[in-house]
Amino acid sequence: MKVGFVGFGEAAGALAAGLHEEGIQQLFAYDVLAGVPEKKQSLLQKASASGVKVLESPESVCREAEIVFAAVPAAYALKAAEQATPGLSFEKTYVDVSTATPEEKIKIANLVHERQAKFVDGAMMGTLLRDRHKVPMLLSGDGADDMIAALSPYHMVMKKVGDAPGKATSIKFIRSITAKGIACLLIESLEAAQRYGVEEAIVSSLCDSYSNIDFEKDVIDGYVSGSILHANRRAHELENVVSFLEQSSLPCEMSKAIYHKLNWLDEQHVRSRFDTVPRNWRGILEKWGL
Repeated sequence: MKVGFVGFGEAAGALAAGLHEEGIQQLFAYDVLAGVPEKKQSLLQKASASGVKVLESPESVCREAEIVFAAVPAAYALKAAEQATPGLSFEKTYVDVSTATPEEKIKIANLVHERQAKFVDGAMMGTLLRDRHKVPMLLSGDGADDMIAALSPYHMVMKKVGDAPGKATSIKFIRSITAKGIACLLIESLEAAQRYGVEEAIVSSLCDSYSNIDFEKDVIDGYVSGSILHANRRAHELENVVSFLEQSSLPCEMSKAIYHKLNWLDEQHVRSRFDTVPRNWRGILEKWGL
């Protein structure tokens, strides 16, 4: 098995280290930092520690490897593919694990297919520094099945979610709305709690509310249906929350966003679209007509 990396930063380095320990000996990489004198030595040492041979171009990595992971910053994913894909050929697989948009993943897939190779849109869903090559990864694209067959023996954790390029990334992006949103809500809440000296009470209250719960039933079903049922009242409450935070000169970007969403639900009369508002998210999505 020959595995390559276009871009050898944190993500590729973690994957390479894990795969090397699993027994893959033929590993190749290209990184633009190899051309930066003050960065080159550090890059070569990092690569050497994982048995990775640094090559002179993205194209050369694709010529050497059977499976190529493109792990570059999202803004450079398409450019990297343009440089790398001339080295692809039949039976090779190009896996883009960047956070480029689904639309960009489709463009990259087209470049890969022009070379008669297969494409995988890879979305890493865990912590690389902890999990390394075992980081849970969602896959979509015509190369997903081949990638799973080739790398499962090395204990990679992969799940195919579809054949269309961009589908795996769309799942990661949409999930991030909630995951990153919760983080920012907590930050905004704790800033206000600290100002008023009630941080212990706030954390204790949140822990009580979210202990021993069924997340789908108690949070997704309950919160979504409750917000539709009580959008008007909750919007007024958040309007007061925003006023309270502004008067205290505290950050309130997240609170304002919540107010605007609840007010939108009220102004759009979403509740009136149901004879009875379902108390589960599937029933709501089926009929809310957004």
